[in-house]
Amino acid sequence: MSSLYRYSWRALLPDYAGGGIGLVLLLGPLAYTRPATPVAWVLGTAAALFLVYFVRTVCRQLTQIELDETGIRVRGPALGLMSAALRWEELRSLRLDYYSTRRDPEGTTVQGGWMQLRLRDTRCTIRIDSELEGFLDLVRAAALEARRRGADLDWTTRANLGVLGVAE
Repeated sequence: MSSLYRYSWRALLPDYAGGGIGLVLLLGPLAYTRPATPVAWVLGTAAALFLVYFVRTVCRQLTQIELDETGIRVRGPALGLMSAALRWEELRSLRLDYYSTRRDPEGTTVQGGWMQLRLRDTRCTIRIDSELEGFLDLVRAAALEARRRGADLDWTTRANLGVLGVAE
């Protein structure tokens, strides 16, 4: 049986907003004023970076991740440049990392953040972050396959799987 996963529009809304607001704030002065050449170059370069970020967000939303008993496939836009496939029998490692966005003033408590699942075989690496709808189900399935195949799991991955309640 095959399962299909996608990044929801709602999960990507902050990324869309950040990219769009950055473009408007940087292109506005270029469109309605005549800034000095060095200022125009700085605004234009920064706007280009926000455009890349916005396009990357669109590509993430258009990406589909298919999971079945034979493996995992990522199908993205851009003529296959963002596509990859990994067969479970070739799985070499599973890594689950947590990236925090804030700490309390004493630095003892983490607040906010996201996780990233990284699956690797001899040819490719697939990275999936926790904004994906159904991320936990996907992590469970991948951890089960990693256990079956004897794939490498480091201490951090084991701890993060435990936080999610996934038995490795």
